[in-house]
Amino acid sequence: MLAELVLNALVRCAAPARRLGYGRGAVSLWSRSRRCARAWAPHHAATRDYVAGLLRDLPQKGGNAWVLGAGLLDDLPLDDLCRSFDRVILADIAFLPGMARRLRRYGNVEMRLFDATGIVAPLSRWQAPENLPLPAANVLAGLDAAAPSLVLSLNLLSQLPLLPLAWLERHGVDHGTRQDYGRRIVNAHLAGLRGLACPVGLVSDHRRIFRNRAGEAVVAESALFDVTPPVAEREWTWSLAPLGEIDGQTALDLRVLATRNLGLAA
Repeated sequence: MLAELVLNALVRCAAPARRLGYGRGAVSLWSRSRRCARAWAPHHAATRDYVAGLLRDLPQKGGNAWVLGAGLLDDLPLDDLCRSFDRVILADIAFLPGMARRLRRYGNVEMRLFDATGIVAPLSRWQAPENLPLPAANVLAGLDAAAPSLVLSLNLLSQLPLLPLAWLERHGVDHGTRQDYGRRIVNAHLAGLRGLACPVGLVSDHRRIFRNRAGEAVVAESALFDVTPPVAEREWTWSLAPLGEIDGQTALDLRVLATRNLGLAA
């Protein structure tokens, strides 16, 4: 608990994002990743393996690689990326203290605070009955002046709506409006990836499965607000919350998809 309090005070996060809870969210992710390290390890390994395979298949190396949702770097083959590209931009809305020190040995890695939805700052100022700020597909272009040679969206898509929707719930916005807003956020991110003129790798959970103590599925639901996910090149299961993480009776698994080249021009 003390470690979490210290990290929350030191997490690198813009003020609007901190108001919406992204600083606390980054610390909570770190804490849960440590508690569930064994359960999460196969998912992290599958993500790294998928990205490494994507890198091997690229017809051309060099230029700039963008990683959207860099997180704790547990799911990223960073050594491979740094060997393959001149610059690697790790983009996230919050970074834990100590991340810059971990990256110091890489001469071509940059950390970039970035809101992949484009709505966090205006939403932090929003008040009813104003119109909600709408996510836009072109927000990704604002990450860097130099065009990317590869963009990775890693375990981010389903997470993008969560804290904005929690903020809206605290401000009295009804369930139906929140669900529609979540769909808009998911669709905007997918459209942004598809609009990029470079190879794109997407890894995202797309379905939640709640299980009882016997391992039986009791509830299954979309993790993408009923947006149809892209066709998967690979799929696997992520044991997000083993028994005891939520409670002693419930476990939560995620179905994860990995696919590439969403953004290649037709």
